[in-house]
Parts: sequence; structure tokens; C-alpha cells
Amino acid sequence: MKKLKTILQSKWFILFFIVITIIATAIKLFIRPNLYYTEKDNVLIGNIEKITIDNNKITLVIEAKEKIQGTYYFTNAKEKQQLGIGDRVKIIGKLTKAKKPTTQGLFCYACYLRKQGIYHTVRISTIQKLKSSTKIFDKIKNTLNEKITHPYMQSFLLGNSDNIDETVKNSYQENGISHLFAISGMQFYLIANFILKINKRLKISKKANSLLTCFIIFIYFSLLDLNASILRGMLFFCLFSINKIGNLNMPKWKIVTLAILITMLINPYFITEAAFWYSFTISIGLLYFLPPSSYWRSLWNSSMISFLLSIPISLYYFCQINILSLFYNLFYIPYINMIIFPLTIITLLIPPIEPLYQLTINILEESSLMLNNIKIGKLIFPKISMIIYFLEAIILIIYLKKKQKTFIIIFLTVLIVHYNLVYFKQDFMKVIDVGQGDSILIFSKGEAALIDTGGKLSFEQTQFNTITKYTTIPLLKSLGIKKIKFLFLTHGDMDHMGEALYFSNNFTVDNIYINLGKISALENKLLASKKTKISNQDSVFQVGNFTIYQLNKSWKEENNSSSVYYIYHPKLKILLMGDATVETEKYLIDNYNLNIDILKVGHHGSKTSTGTEFLKTTSPKLALISVGENNNFDHPSKQVLDNLENFNIPYLMTKDSGTITIFPKTKEVVEDKKQ
Repeated sequence: MKKLKTILQSKWFILFFIVITIIATAIKLFIRPNLYYTEKDNVLIGNIEKITIDNNKITLVIEAKEKIQGTYYFTNAKEKQQLGIGDRVKIIGKLTKAKKPTTQGLFCYACYLRKQGIYHTVRISTIQKLKSSTKIFDKIKNTLNEKITHPYMQSFLLGNSDNIDETVKNSYQENGISHLFAISGMQFYLIANFILKINKRLKISKKANSLLTCFIIFIYFSLLDLNASILRGMLFFCLFSINKIGNLNMPKWKIVTLAILITMLINPYFITEAAFWYSFTISIGLLYFLPPSSYWRSLWNSSMISFLLSIPISLYYFCQINILSLFYNLFYIPYINMIIFPLTIITLLIPPIEPLYQLTINILEESSLMLNNIKIGKLIFPKISMIIYFLEAIILIIYLKKKQKTFIIIFLTVLIVHYNLVYFKQDFMKVIDVGQGDSILIFSKGEAALIDTGGKLSFEQTQFNTITKYTTIPLLKSLGIKKIKFLFLTHGDMDHMGEALYFSNNFTVDNIYINLGKISALENKLLASKKTKISNQDSVFQVGNFTIYQLNKSWKEENNSSSVYYIYHPKLKILLMGDATVETEKYLIDNYNLNIDILKVGHHGSKTSTGTEFLKTTSPKLALISVGENNNFDHPSKQVLDNLENFNIPYLMTKDSGTITIFPKTKEVVEDKKQ
């Protein structure tokens, strides 16, 4: 122990550890592992490392020749019961390479998988279990997964929140309390305290009690899915405990640095995750800046410190903060730590009290959903240079250290400027890559309009609302757009307005306009809202410097009735054709003088649209086609592409270019996929 104490107290110890960490991190980050599979492979044999069940979908991480993530849709309950962690399986399915986002600034799923050492995904058609695992840890994990079925028990005890209702989980994030549902230092402390008390009753010596508790905590940690907050919680508890019982006299800064370095050695990609920064930044802030005081005073101080230090992190990763979360945490922190979490353990040991446990969960969920309806305090900031986020963090740290009002005034000034940067953005139009569908964003002078939301077609085996959740809303927030002034839905097809309800329920929309003609089932649901109106022919709308005209009339056929929007900007004239056909095009030629710069081609390039007479009359300088890669309709048609080429009209397609941005003032065209 004396030698260990001497080593740990040496001024060279941390420096040596830093050098080792840098070398190991560089190797992991810059030396890409050998990939054994290609997209031609369709048979894999490996062991299940992780398994997640969501309704009728199983997501598996399989350790084969390389690590693969697979999804499988099962048809009966027996199938999901047959599979467990560690099982050896044979898989047949379609292998694909994980792709980066086609819209700049959005969540990179390929990067997320790469952090776990995954470079390929597989859509599993058949799965066969070859052998059950005989490893003791695998058996324990499978038993825990089998016995602990309540979503909140899984979250608090196993670190798996996948089965919590998606709407409720979104409300936790919007209210700024989602951090309370991750296993962290507080949970490790509560569990450890419970173990220490039991050992004390067994009259185990103080030192042996602490060492035994650390050992049990480490075993417990080994059964959980590894993430930054769980790892930080375990390291802090064990390192501070060992420092105390071993009289190592290591200062706090050295223990914290050691925990960070160990975390990076285990997985250097953790440093890119919000969980890492939340966990370490807030924990360090509480260690150094939380003064000793009474429980309620300490709760207020810890909530304030946590809120302030989380601001730059929340703005960088989510472009949003909720000021009221400061007050929400005053209720939810003690409610979860003093009531729900202890009840989680008690209910696990005494199952008959689950109705009481469920009552506390119902209070938690209903209150969060209610608070989520409060819009005051939810502030959206545009994404900017990382340097500014670091500047904001440094100012906050100086303020917490010196407690001088000057620094909080400086911080608030920087924050106000940051918040209002959206009003200095130049005008633009974005044709958002939503796959096989349409969604077009127009922005000017802080105002925004969205034409269509996109939507997954029924033959695509995927969840609805994924476009809005993972593309549209994150994109709007990253741009600093706080609300949509007009949501125009060109017609009732799923690929144009399939996500309109979800979008209007999860983002502020002032006005919704649907097209003339017969009303679809989707449009009927929207008409229940007072904000939904009919976009009549020759209606005029203003969005900053953009003037938007709806040109089309009502037809018997749905696509013919698709709203057609002529967009005038002092520097640019654009025509958005929705799914309008050649019949509609003839009508427009006869009734309007269409002089345009850019044409958004009708019906994703279908041969029913974009006739030669229409191209000759409008003479666009650029054509844009919103179309999905490898779509089932073979859009765009060769005929339409030939027509464009015959008239020497250059064209861009979202399947090749990703999201396409047009800046009217400079005439610049940006293709996100090629950035």
C-alpha cells in the first residue's frame, strides 16, 4: 500500500497516464480495424453481445468476424424468448454499410455505431440459434433481463430506458430532467449505502465493508451496458472510496483526472457524447462549487450549479435549454432519489407492492407530460462554432469560482447574442432529403415556412415520424428556428404529409394549409385544429423577403389538385410543383406567366409530370428533384431526365446531393452530401 501511495502521489504519475492515454486514443481513433464483410455477404455466424426488444422488433449486436448490429421483426412471442445474450446464432439477411446523415449538422448514426466498433448493419430475414451461452455472466444478464420487465426498473437498475414510452421519454428531455433516468453516481451511492448498512449489521469491519462494497459495485457495473455516465459513477465511487480507506491522500483533482483518463482508455469516443460531458462537468462542478449547507439549501445550490454548467452542453448537442428545468429538478431530484429509486429496489425484492410503485411512476409520467405543455422557458439557439460553447463554459466556471456578478452579466450577454444570431442569417430555401417524399424549408428574417413534411410509405418497414424526429425538428433547432409561420401541405399523400400531425404536436406551428380538392383521412385529422385552413387559389403569403403564391385549382384527381407554390424573392423565382401532373402544367401555362429560375420537379420525377411544353415555357436555370434512393417507383423516370437534358437544364437530386440549399442573394447552391 505504501508503494501504491508513493506512486499515486508522484507528480509524474498523472503525466505518464496522460501520455499513455493519448497514445492509446490515437491508435483507436486513427487505425481503422480490418472489415471482414462486404454488402455482398448475407450469412453471418456470431455471438449475441446485446439484445433490445421493442414491440415486434429485436435489435441485436452480434460479435462475429466483426461487430454487426442487426434488426429482426419477429412474428410470434416464442421467437423473442428463444434468444439471449451470449447465444451463438446464424443470421441470414441484407448487409449494408452504416451511412452518414445527408443533412449537415444532424445526428450521425454511422458515427454513433462506429463509437461501438460497428461499421455494418444487417436487416435480418431469418435467425437460427446454434448454441446457448454457458458463461456465468451471460446467464446472470439473461436472468436479470427476464425477471426485470418493468420499464423503469430496467432503466434504474439495468441502465436500459428503451422500453419507456417514447412520448413520455421526449417529455423528460424537453423538461430537462432526462439525466435522472440514467444510472450515475447517485444510484451507485444509494445502492452502496444500502450494501454498507447490511454489512454493518453483519458486523464486518469498516475497511473490509468498504472493500467488499466496492467489489459488489464493480460486479454490478460489469452486468450493465457500458456508457459514460455509468462508468463515471462507478469510477468516482470506487476511486474516492479506495482513496479514503487506503489513506492515499490523493487530491480531488487527481482522482477526477484519473477517472477521465480511465474512461478515455476504455472508449475514447465517449468524449464526443453528451452523457460524458454532462456527467463529468456537473459532477466536477458539484465537487468544487457546492458549499456545505442544509438539505433543501444544498438541493437548490446543486440544481443551480447543474443547470448552469449544463447550458453550453445542452446548446451544443440539442440547441435548446429549458429554464424551468432549474425548478423542475427541485421536485424531481428528491422524488426520484428518495421515493422512486428506493421503491424500485424494494419492489424487486417484494413484487406484491408493484401497484404502489406503479402509482409513483404514474405521478412521474403525468406530471412530466403536463409540464411539457408549458412553452415558456423553452429556448432554441442556432448551432455555432464550438469555440463559443467553450467560451460560455469558461465564463460560467469563473463565475462559480469567484461569485462575481460581472461574469454572469457577461455570460447572459453572450447568451442573448447567441440566441438572436438566427435573425442575421441570410435568406435560404432548403430541399430537405427526406427519402422518397417532399419537404422544403423557406427562411427569411427570422421567419420560416415548411412545404410538406415527408413521410414513410406503407411498404417501408420502419417506424412513422422518424423523419420529423431525427431530421426536420433537429434541423430547425440547429438553425435556431423557433417556430414555423406556415406549414403548407401540398396534398394528402403519405410521402408529403405523413408526419404533419407529429410535427405540429412537437414543434410550434402558427398556421397549417391543406390543398383544394377532396379531403384525405390525414387531412381530416388536421382539420380538427383551428389553425388548419384551405390554401385557396391565388392565396398570397409572406415569409420575410419571400412572397408565396398558391396557383393551382381543385381537380377531381388528387395529384392534379396538389398545391403549386410560386415563390418570389427579389433575387430568385422558384416554382414548387408538389405532385402536380402534366394536366396541371397545361393549366398553369394557360393562366399564368411563369418566369422562373428554379423548378422543383413535380411528383419526384415521375413521367406523369414535367412535360416538354412546360419546360419550354418556364425555362428554369436549375431543376431540383426530391427523390429517395433505390425507391420502389423507379423515380425519377428516364423520360423526365431526358427532357431536362434536351433543354440543357441542369438538375440535382436529393438521393445524390442530400439536402440542397439555395441562397437567393448569392445564387449559391450547397449540396450537403458533398460537403
